[in-house]
Amino acid sequence: MINYLKIVEKQKSIILKFFSVFCFVLAAYLAYLALWGLMLFMLGALLFAILGWLLHTRNIEYEYSYFDGEFRFARIINKQRRKELPGYEAKNVLIIAPKGDRSLHQYESGQQVKVRDLSSGKKDAKLYRMVANPQAGCHLVWFEPDEEYLDAVCIKYGQKVVK
Repeated sequence: MINYLKIVEKQKSIILKFFSVFCFVLAAYLAYLALWGLMLFMLGALLFAILGWLLHTRNIEYEYSYFDGEFRFARIINKQRRKELPGYEAKNVLIIAPKGDRSLHQYESGQQVKVRDLSSGKKDAKLYRMVANPQAGCHLVWFEPDEEYLDAVCIKYGQKVVK
């Protein structure tokens, strides 16, 4: 039995960072107005402070696991809640190739392709794409396996991996 596990932390988007800072600034402004005797603004300040804190502390990680011919994916939020995402059996995977590989062009340009981005969003990350053809249609999964993960897949399904 061959198994391998990798966890990748997703980078926070600029929009999420901006919105959390905006909530903190708005909370501070409403708290300032509440100091002038308008106590109704204190409730708004408290709500925006809580919303800003929740957005600021939100942390998303993706888990990639390969276990004896099955690719499994999960999303972990704040290291507490784990949600299983659809996985694929290796017999249904057509190819795993790095971003920019010409063998993926026919799948990337298709209109019937469902794209799932499970990458960290970092610019320097080595991004791979997996094309799976389950019965529901063709899926293109973007993820970031490392060399050990790819080596574990290559032991049994080396013909499907392009390095």
